[in-house]
Amino acid sequence: MNFVIVGTNFISDTLLAAANTLNDFNLYGVCSRAVSSGEAFLAKHPNAQAKIFTSIEQVCQDKHVDAVYIAAPNSLHKQYAVMCLEAGKHVLGEKPSAANSKELASIIATAKKHQRLYMEAMMTTHLPNYEQLQQAMVKIGTPRKYIGQYSQYSSRYDRYKNGERPNTFLPEFANGALVDLGIYPLYLLIALWGAPQSVSASGVLLDTGVDGAGDVLLNYADKQAVISYSKISQGDNITEIQGELGRIRIEAVSQLKKVEFIANNGEVEVISQPFDEHSMKYEVEHFMSLVKQNILESPINTHILASNVMSVLDEARKQLGVVYPND
Repeated sequence: MNFVIVGTNFISDTLLAAANTLNDFNLYGVCSRAVSSGEAFLAKHPNAQAKIFTSIEQVCQDKHVDAVYIAAPNSLHKQYAVMCLEAGKHVLGEKPSAANSKELASIIATAKKHQRLYMEAMMTTHLPNYEQLQQAMVKIGTPRKYIGQYSQYSSRYDRYKNGERPNTFLPEFANGALVDLGIYPLYLLIALWGAPQSVSASGVLLDTGVDGAGDVLLNYADKQAVISYSKISQGDNITEIQGELGRIRIEAVSQLKKVEFIANNGEVEVISQPFDEHSMKYEVEHFMSLVKQNILESPINTHILASNVMSVLDEARKQLGVVYPND
């Protein structure tokens, strides 16, 4: 399947390295604003013959492109996804799928109109350990509390403190710590428990207008969850799902590196499989299988799941006071 990767940042490197382990994946091209950056990207991978596009319009016009992976700045996700879908390309859109719910709704509507697959590229729910986690949920009994953590000090924060304006801390790129890191424990939560009844958010805003850290409290009828995240401090990043009979402990919530069940009596059972460093291959493999079967919505990363996550992001940003030009 001929893929074009839009964007040449580290996440594109990670996806390509993983996708290259799959037999049916072919890197047909890479899209970057400058030829030089496209060349530098390809030089790091064994696909030196891939085409280099310098605009999304060129990608859309090429009839040999089957699918597009969009890893451009968040503020461009909706525009690029809609253009590619209208051109008949299937789209795997990096998280967050759009800047807000209105943009996501436009993407989904376009996908349905043009009968093309759109899937949000959240890898966590496609990992083998996610299935192990789902099966283990019964062990904790009645679930009562979810504590999801992702705090990772950003090297770009040092640049920010030195007076620079890196994209990761700018609202014009629809960025911030919640949509970059907090989305991982949030996505897992909503995949497991569904949409919450209410949302309450607080955080630390930088002078650029985006959040550097924060907490989101989500209430359900008989349980509650808190998402704690930061790009301006470092944490151990342990997520727990607590029930009346025990708890599930997760290391590195985005990748589910290690998952354990800990009973109330202290007994510990490792329920995860060994971690595969090419953790993004599973979402690409799933995406390609759907295209081959002409299935136009993932049964795992559904449109409803993406929409429910985006609704929480919208409400949390509103309470935090984070406003994007896209809004």
